[in-house]
Amino acid sequence: MEARGAGPPLFLKVAPDLDPTQIDAIVRVAVARKIDALIVGNTTISRPSLRSKHRGESGGLSGAPLKRLALQRLRDFRSATGGVLPLIAAGGIENGVDAFDRIRAGASLVQIYSALVYRGPGLAREINSELRRLLARHGFARLTDAIGTEKPA
Repeated sequence: MEARGAGPPLFLKVAPDLDPTQIDAIVRVAVARKIDALIVGNTTISRPSLRSKHRGESGGLSGAPLKRLALQRLRDFRSATGGVLPLIAAGGIENGVDAFDRIRAGASLVQIYSALVYRGPGLAREINSELRRLLARHGFARLTDAIGTEKPA
């Protein structure tokens, strides 16, 4: 991938509420403008199966309820980019299994936020430990070996 130029890398964070046409358009522009990576899985405006008394509130929803939607959008962006643009997974990542699923779906990095707020800074260490075990169990020598290895459904 050709570098965008001098200065800090530029990442574009996208919502999981996108349809295939929007995803394709975003990818075309991101590649043309030499965006360094896409962060897939910002907050959603949808309300998937919430049980909270606050489920009717408007605004962006993050955390665990976003998990499945964010993972699917990551898969969609991986397919649309063909792997030429690095992807950073976000949305509903709470443990090493979630992180491993995102890496296998095409993420080069994962971002945790909501779970970090609730579980504290030790969460990163827990995720790293679990990732090491999962990599070994699946026969990957390095994390980079696992990126995008998920078999399409």
